[in-house]
Amino acid sequence: MAGFQSQHDTDSHNSIAALGLRWAALRGMLGSPLIHAEDQRALREELLQEVRSIGQMMSGITSRNAVEVCAKIDVMSEELRKAEPEEDGPMQALLASIRSDVMALSPRSVTERSNVQIVRGGAPAHRLAEATQAETARSEAAKSP
Repeated sequence: MAGFQSQHDTDSHNSIAALGLRWAALRGMLGSPLIHAEDQRALREELLQEVRSIGQMMSGITSRNAVEVCAKIDVMSEELRKAEPEEDGPMQALLASIRSDVMALSPRSVTERSNVQIVRGGAPAHRLAEATQAETARSEAAKSP
């Protein structure tokens, strides 16, 4: 676990995305049944401490977009879920509503709006088909006496 601590010390320019990925990886490790063995108690405590410190670091970074705000909301929601296991509690509903509102307010990218692919520089398909038909007709006419 010394690797986590040394990485934490050298990683002074953390972003919400990097912290979110680190948080998710630690949560995955904590979800493993192996980590709950008694002989892994020290490692489990160290992982929990690192998860808490990531939450604190995230609170000090300003989100740059809706996805980063949602990442912060997800971390807060998970921590709240641990503290209050009631799944449909009012706080969980409020966080879900805030997350939904943030996503609704953010402008969607062009790829989200349309599945149409724009191809530039090529002839439109109907013109290409017409040209092929005309060429075929010319070659047939040239073969006829």
